[in-house]
Amino acid sequence: MSEVLYQKKGHIAYISLNRPESLNAISRSMADQLIAAWLDFRRDKELWVAVLSGEGKSFCAGADLKEMERGKWNFRQSLLFGDRPIGPSNYKIWKPIIAATQGHVNGAGLFLALEADIRISAEDAVFGTRETKVNVPNLVAPFLVDHLPRAIVSELLFASKSIDAQRAYQLGLVNQVVSNEMLITEASKLGEEICECGPLSVWASKELMVRTRDMDYQSALALVEHISTPIWNSKDSIEGKRAFLEKRRPRWKLE
Repeated sequence: MSEVLYQKKGHIAYISLNRPESLNAISRSMADQLIAAWLDFRRDKELWVAVLSGEGKSFCAGADLKEMERGKWNFRQSLLFGDRPIGPSNYKIWKPIIAATQGHVNGAGLFLALEADIRISAEDAVFGTRETKVNVPNLVAPFLVDHLPRAIVSELLFASKSIDAQRAYQLGLVNQVVSNEMLITEASKLGEEICECGPLSVWASKELMVRTRDMDYQSALALVEHISTPIWNSKDSIEGKRAFLEKRRPRWKLE
């Protein structure tokens, strides 16, 4: 059985963690399959958005500690910092990624949710880490501080606390909270809305958000000009403006 389900529907890639009996804890083989999915999503020009989810009752409970205990892999090989990390950011994927989370969103699962650009949460989702409970390195720490106030992060990390979906929404960690039954539907709906926009412009927007984060003002402006100029002069830009004036839906060709 595949530990990562990968489907293509229209311009949306659906990537789902598939070890429900283990709350989708990440095994070595799941990590390899997930990386393969990210790489295919990146190179397939017909895929414009990805929805990342988990089968069963949980999104992802973290790394499979039982497998690590049996010596199949360890934190030095690493979910996050190894030669092939599981997060899409490592592969410079500028296409939008939506995380649809439910149940346990812990440790490495929380990291994957943070790697997404947009997070939609089911009502029963619980976000947190358990690393300090078992005295293993907390690899989520440097990423979590980009999304939550430092005091909140400190409480989550130091005391192995968790926050529920509504609290995560209040803190800006997730974009919306929906019923479990509507989770994938709402994520797909948002994905379709993104696909209606010009893909070249959307991808450039994500790339600029990521790459300019630590740049000085002048360097950021230079990168904006470098990335934006070919898009402004593209056929899709002409088509977008023409479709707007003609009050019709644009036909994007990635040209």
